[in-house]
Amino acid sequence: MQQSLLHAGPRVYNTYTVWALFDLMMFAGTGVLGVCYAWARKLGHVGVFCDISDLVVHMPERVLFRLNFSLIGAMLAALALPIHDVVASRLSTSQSTCKPKAAAAFQVVSGVGVILVGACGPEENKVMHVTAAVMGFGGACVSQLFLNGVLFQEEQPTKQAQTLHVVRCTISTLFLTSAVLLGLGEARIIPEPWEHIFEWCLWFFLLTWYFTFRWDFSSFCVASAETTGSARGRTKFGRLDSHVVPLPPA
Repeated sequence: MQQSLLHAGPRVYNTYTVWALFDLMMFAGTGVLGVCYAWARKLGHVGVFCDISDLVVHMPERVLFRLNFSLIGAMLAALALPIHDVVASRLSTSQSTCKPKAAAAFQVVSGVGVILVGACGPEENKVMHVTAAVMGFGGACVSQLFLNGVLFQEEQPTKQAQTLHVVRCTISTLFLTSAVLLGLGEARIIPEPWEHIFEWCLWFFLLTWYFTFRWDFSSFCVASAETTGSARGRTKFGRLDSHVVPLPPA
């Protein structure tokens, strides 16, 4: 009896679906942000075409904006771990694990940037705010490129995986196009209000790209578990044998 307990695997107390976090992040980044915009418009704080950062300037909408962006950024950074694990599991034996790790690192940078965008508005510290925006959008861009490259080389992908890869590549193309057009707007090469429009497009494409992983995690969950016996010695610091596990059959 003692021997069997010693070699038992992790004791799972509860499981939590991962795909719900992608739904929540998408809802917060679109629906709640829309509430902030409507609130600011009603109070006359912004015009029809405004920067996203204009919503962090005035009270009372900036309170909701900052809370919302802190939650979105935290979810984006936290989801880097399960996304890394699932993508890394699809690597061929000849592929290096460096790209999924780099993608996860840049995704965390993006999440921290999103948090800082809400924490520091352009009226408080312009340099910090712009740096945070570059972290948010730039980190997501690099992460997308790494992950798209890894999934392109997936061995024996399912039809769903192939479809999702095409969708992600399309979104990444639109994301990069929006970034270039936003830069042209910032340089006053293209007229107003396109600068503001492409900034919003950039944000929505960022959210949509990560939202596509909802389908990759439709049968996965995060487990609240305790290692027991010798299993404790076999696990790495801060994680079990895997960050995500398939949902148990109904």
